[in-house]
Amino acid sequence: MIIPDRIVFVMLGKKDFHSGGYGFNFRMVEYLRSHGVVVDIIHFTTVPHGLPLKWFSASRYIIREIMRQKPGLVIVSKSYQYVPLLRLMSTFTGTRVIYLMHHLEWMDLRNKLKAFMYRMYVRWLLGMANLVWVNSRNTCETVEAMGIPPDRIRLINPGFEKNPRSLPDRSSRKGPVRLLCVGSISPRKAQHLLVKACTYLDRGGFEIELAGSTETDKEYTGSLLDLIREENLLDSIQVSGELASDDLVNAYMKADILVHPASWEGFGMSILEGMWFGLPVIASDIAAIPELVRHGENGLLTPSGNADDLANAMNSLIGNRDLRLQMGEKSRIFAEKMNDWNDVGKEFMELVMAAAKERIQ
Repeated sequence: MIIPDRIVFVMLGKKDFHSGGYGFNFRMVEYLRSHGVVVDIIHFTTVPHGLPLKWFSASRYIIREIMRQKPGLVIVSKSYQYVPLLRLMSTFTGTRVIYLMHHLEWMDLRNKLKAFMYRMYVRWLLGMANLVWVNSRNTCETVEAMGIPPDRIRLINPGFEKNPRSLPDRSSRKGPVRLLCVGSISPRKAQHLLVKACTYLDRGGFEIELAGSTETDKEYTGSLLDLIREENLLDSIQVSGELASDDLVNAYMKADILVHPASWEGFGMSILEGMWFGLPVIASDIAAIPELVRHGENGLLTPSGNADDLANAMNSLIGNRDLRLQMGEKSRIFAEKMNDWNDVGKEFMELVMAAAKERIQ
């Protein structure tokens, strides 16, 4: 069994905020360290103040740290802007590299030319990797379509915390139906679409909680709050911001339906978490979401970007308690079959061992 004696994990974004991707990264670091691997992190919180905003200085810092520590393996995640020099260095030094593909960032760009150029840039960066980790079949197919050989791609679905709390009895609840939307307040999560869908619903029959960071895109958050006020939905929609772990669990427990109107999703960890707590899911029919949500079984899929169809799906579950409970049971059964974090850690360790044997082609 070949395990690198030291790993440098590069996950240096321009901003320090919580996301499913960073959560995955830190859990894998924790697992590797608990199994005797020395892992050094290059992250927003470990570098000199202000460095992430300086492209050349940050790139040079990463290279210096890797040259100083001489790791047996480098893992790169969420660091596209800083790793061109690492790409070149790895070619000449034979440094083993795993690249983690959490999200297809070019999907967030409205300008088609910029999106195309970004995609080509990422394709070039992926060429430095001995192995590329992907989080879903959809991401795997996209990476293959970019020209990365299938034998250099490894699919490991992210895990989630299988909380031991008993599921609440939702069969006798009184009052408005509670809907929960979990995700950073941002254009890709498309909370504005959910607000627009609410204008088609009967007031007083539902309540919605939007749980997620309001700091990711402050301009979008501001426009979302304005839209809620303009549509007179302040009594129906609560923007909670990012919730602590226990508070998020309580939000899942109090909810009757999970809504996820995202315009793109590499995996959908909050969907899986909601399913564990027995929630039927209403979500967009794009990217990796259909790998989790089976239309008509554990939830309903609607065309991405369509507020009318989203409202119809919400209405169909708000008005049918039996259907909500039936789909919620199937959600829980589906989630029970998925990996927890320990299972994912074992698979990630195997990925690390495989990369340790490889050489850059």
